[in-house]
Amino acid sequence: MKKIFAILAITILTVTACQKDKTVSHVVTVPTVKVNGDKFITINVGGTMPEDAGATVINDEAISGGSNIMASENNVDVNTPGIYYMLYQTQTKNGYTVGAARYIAVTNYTDAEDLTGTYVRTANDLPVELTRKSRALYENNDMGGAGLSDAIYFAVINDSTIVAGPEYSETLSTVIDTKNAELHIEPGNTYFQYILIAPGYGTPLRKFVKE
Repeated sequence: MKKIFAILAITILTVTACQKDKTVSHVVTVPTVKVNGDKFITINVGGTMPEDAGATVINDEAISGGSNIMASENNVDVNTPGIYYMLYQTQTKNGYTVGAARYIAVTNYTDAEDLTGTYVRTANDLPVELTRKSRALYENNDMGGAGLSDAIYFAVINDSTIVAGPEYSETLSTVIDTKNAELHIEPGNTYFQYILIAPGYGTPLRKFVKE
């Protein structure tokens, strides 16, 4: 009996070893979507949107039907001041969805003052960078002031009003929004603030003061 058990054990080990040898690795290449033309656009209220230049899917792992795609979502309202987006998405052969967005500010604001610079979140003293991407259209590179790289964009409507969302977040792959958004411009005391509506961020008022 001991010999039989020993033979069975050797056989099981041999089969297991053979199965492990059959393991095959497969490298999945995830495509990227590149917006054609201007990624950031500002138009006056009541103005006309430029013709959509579409986007390009980089590499051949997508099943969108081609390397060039048009916007699958477009929430632009040229008659209402705010921030809007056009979304370009494609699905990979492995079932993943990837996308990129074009951001549009609808505003008559003329950028009397460039708000670009380093700001500090008052709750934790973490710095964020505010960058002007187009007239009256700004990017906050860390929307939560949490030390992450999730960007948010906002349109300046006047010296005290900004609109940030609803808009598509490329890093979170979902639509984000804000409420109670405000801007305050004063020498030595310029800041913006909002309550962020995004997965995992909670609902505190986030205030960012310019250094």
